[in-house]
Amino acid sequence: MPFANFAQIRSNPTNLLLLVALGQTVVVCFAWGFMGEVWLTQVLPLPDKIVNEIVKYPTKLTLIVTLISTVLAIISSMLFAYAVKEALRRHLSGPITLFKLRTAIALSKLTWVLRWKSFKLSVITLAVYAVITLLHSSWSTLLLPTVIQWPVGIVGTELDLGSVAFVNQLSTDLFEQNANSVQAPAFQTINILTLVSGVAAIGIQRGVQVNSSMFSFNGVSYSQSTGGILPAIEEYSGSSDPPGSDVGLAFSGGKVPVNTNFEWEHLGRDPGTHQGTAQNYSVTQQGVTANVTCQSIDLSQNSFAAVNVTVPGPEVAFVTWGVTANCSGNLNSEFFFTAANATTGQMDSESEGFLPTVVCPNPNSTATFNPNKFNIFMSGHFKYDFLPTTVCEVVPYLTTVNVTYNGGIVSVDRVGTYPGLTSSPNLPLSQYIATVIAYQAVSNQGMTSNPIGDFLTVYGTSNVSVMYNELEDYWRGIVEFASTQLRSGYTAAGVPSNMTRATSGTMYVITYGWQSEAYTYIYLLVVITLVWGTTIFAVGYALIQEKIHPSDPSFDFTDPVDLIIATSGGRHESELCGGDKEKVDDISVRFEDIPEKAKSIISKKLVIVPESELEPV
Repeated sequence: MPFANFAQIRSNPTNLLLLVALGQTVVVCFAWGFMGEVWLTQVLPLPDKIVNEIVKYPTKLTLIVTLISTVLAIISSMLFAYAVKEALRRHLSGPITLFKLRTAIALSKLTWVLRWKSFKLSVITLAVYAVITLLHSSWSTLLLPTVIQWPVGIVGTELDLGSVAFVNQLSTDLFEQNANSVQAPAFQTINILTLVSGVAAIGIQRGVQVNSSMFSFNGVSYSQSTGGILPAIEEYSGSSDPPGSDVGLAFSGGKVPVNTNFEWEHLGRDPGTHQGTAQNYSVTQQGVTANVTCQSIDLSQNSFAAVNVTVPGPEVAFVTWGVTANCSGNLNSEFFFTAANATTGQMDSESEGFLPTVVCPNPNSTATFNPNKFNIFMSGHFKYDFLPTTVCEVVPYLTTVNVTYNGGIVSVDRVGTYPGLTSSPNLPLSQYIATVIAYQAVSNQGMTSNPIGDFLTVYGTSNVSVMYNELEDYWRGIVEFASTQLRSGYTAAGVPSNMTRATSGTMYVITYGWQSEAYTYIYLLVVITLVWGTTIFAVGYALIQEKIHPSDPSFDFTDPVDLIIATSGGRHESELCGGDKEKVDDISVRFEDIPEKAKSIISKKLVIVPESELEPV
């Protein structure tokens, strides 16, 4: 009994048409529902388990998607073809040319016909053929996951170097009685890093832009310069060794905690199953940099003098230099020690050089030091005499930066400035930076050479303006590194809430999935929806006609065997054989019912309609 009921449903044209409409609607709803989820979430990533399989077996993904899209395309095409065939069946009872019959068969078989004389019909068959052909590629494109960047929000906090609480704390630490003894070991440890930080920041060498230099500190690799920031991403935070008691001003390396969280809960995703194949990050943070301007000394406002005392020796003479800088009435002096020829008491101008460098005003003097700006005096002697007496004005300031974390490299891009540093005369950050520069200036000078002088000898001696640009980048790099070292030390010590500021950014998870691409997916949905709409229209038309004129489902005009039998039943072999094919295509025919008692295999026969019965065109 159940099989009999199924057979009755199957043989009922109305039920079949309704099933076709339902099936095609389910298919199109799946497409729209899937894309709706993609558009709603913007990104629809696959779980890591599937992503790992895709990476390991990439052809498996192609095979599975191809099979699924092929099945969906076949189902949709078959439903479309059946609906079109049933709609066209109702036109066959009236006069129709053989070419139109060919066209109806082509549309039902999802193929095409060409005839210049019937251009419109040919275009219709080609259009239907194209849409159905695109259906498979549309499903493949829609369902195929691609490599995407899935954005995940980042929020956190970091040490605010401009906060009142930090300013007060740093001021207290800098002017304690034992401040110098606390800083000295750290300065000695990071001395070479300070030099390298300045050299790495030089963006132009011999007039050529350099973008590939790297600088590393505490296990973190920076592109050119630190930008005065501290990494906000755990995997980029560097050293995992505990710093012990060497924190604050004494910090020279060790683990620095990171306070950053990812907004997984807003995405409704489990972070453990959506790590993708890689991640990169972009975070807006607080940085420190400086405007540095180097130029020849203005003797009307400043002066720079070096006085030496030579102590002869049997093989080498030792020279003590007292170097004094006068910046607008403020004095600061430094002492340097060099070696010289035992006989002449002079350094060799071809192979030895002296490059004294003094920070002015004195950064250790609270009475004269100006936190808004300070000067660096330099003058080349002997081998370095190509560098005239130069004054570099340094104006440090807090800045907002976009920090990119990608491929193990931290890159800093400045996007804005913060006037807090230059507007607060009590801010001690400038003094700390100037202290680092002063220490570095003295330690750079060796007994017979200076690394900065050697660098300028190689890269900038032919052009004074190029040397000034290189010096500006050099001192700016040291300013930024000193700020990063200071931020690291106080962060390692623990940051109270009144010293913090908010950070924000985005993690981009590289994974497989679907990302909202409006134009591409709209095109795909148009194809799929067009097939659905045509199917529903054809089903609706067929159902209406079925009520008016019930059809005979036993005859299929697209079946070659049924057509042969119907043609033989019409007994018109002579009219349809021989002659011009173009003329044969224009012959009008119709399908007529065979009387009940004359029926054999099928219930229709194909007859030629006399011209007298045709309506005039």
